[in-house]
Amino acid sequence: MKRLIPLFTLVALVAFACTKPELESFQFRITVVNEEGIPIQNASVHATAPVINALPDFKGFTGVDGVFRIDNEDVLNYGLPAVLQVTAEKGSNPPVVFGCGYLKLVRDSVAELTVVLLPYTPGGAGC
Repeated sequence: MKRLIPLFTLVALVAFACTKPELESFQFRITVVNEEGIPIQNASVHATAPVINALPDFKGFTGVDGVFRIDNEDVLNYGLPAVLQVTAEKGSNPPVVFGCGYLKLVRDSVAELTVVLLPYTPGGAGC
């Protein structure tokens, strides 16, 4: 009996010490629409932190429903808290329409941002 208690203690320590902590989940979804609220297909979207050498860097295009997707996922994940600067545009250089906004990622919920594309005017676009 005296040998069983230390053995059970050792087994319990090993079992709990080997569990990995759960990763935090910061999810977000971005939708791109025009001034009338109609979804914009094939808009170029870039979501990143507005600092030098930012780790979050999401780039891609919107689908038919105006939702930004990467690898067919419309709810994207990032493992750290962040505030993303989101820009969306359509057209060549310079873009025909442009929009932007900021998105704060919140733990264990889906942060959503709708970017409204407006006609691009040189010197007038910016967040």
